[in-house]
Amino acid sequence: MNKFINQLLQLHDLELTLKENTVIHRSKNLDSVKAELEEDVNVLKNTLPYEILSIYNRISRKYDIPVTPMINSTCNGCFIKLPVGIANKVQCDSEWRCCPNCSRFLYYDETQTTGAKTELHYKGLARFSSMDLMLPRIKATTMDAAIKKIAAETAQKGFVEDGKLFAKMLLIREALTPTTVEMGIAFPHARGVKACGLTLSVATVSPGIKNNTSAPISLLFVSAVPRQTSMFYLELISKLAQYFGKPENFEKIISCETPEEMWRIFVQVGK
Repeated sequence: MNKFINQLLQLHDLELTLKENTVIHRSKNLDSVKAELEEDVNVLKNTLPYEILSIYNRISRKYDIPVTPMINSTCNGCFIKLPVGIANKVQCDSEWRCCPNCSRFLYYDETQTTGAKTELHYKGLARFSSMDLMLPRIKATTMDAAIKKIAAETAQKGFVEDGKLFAKMLLIREALTPTTVEMGIAFPHARGVKACGLTLSVATVSPGIKNNTSAPISLLFVSAVPRQTSMFYLELISKLAQYFGKPENFEKIISCETPEEMWRIFVQVGK
């Protein structure tokens, strides 16, 4: 990957992390974490050439996703077919390129041959999940063990390609800033994963994982977030936090014993 495109992807991830913390930890005072992330953003911006940073800032004001993959010689941001010359230069990574239509920065990801699935089978947030991804009362005594078990299940059901890599990326992100909130709910997630679009697994843990900063962790929402679906993820976790932050909804899903029971509750979220 072109070094500047790689830096832009890192920059975008940091900026999204800042926004995520605002959504997930809105009731906590995390000024120190925010300050540290803002410093990381500024340091990375200072390493970029002025021309590239200026274009990035301008595109970011217009689009949620300023850097997007080229898939099958098509910009995955605006879905225009790219001229052969531009597509070849994006693929060889010799220099950075922007889409001639939407101006997003482009990069070539050889692991992707098709875009994210767009068919929506359900209204609300259930379109990002499946009854196959409802995992009631898994057994785990640590957060790491729970994440590895959920990642393996998600891969086994065919929603992500590499369960071990998915688990590794989840654990790296969790180490950056823990995603656990009040009531013992956690939102582990990994960006840039090869998956069937934005994918959410929902797991309950019995009797719960001991946690020093909140109640025992007993409800996990684990997401695979391909880069082109990042704009949907903030809406997803915001609605999940609002809905299951209510004690009555939290207790309902925690008490479920089967995937079918969990799914009946989940399909109501975000409608």
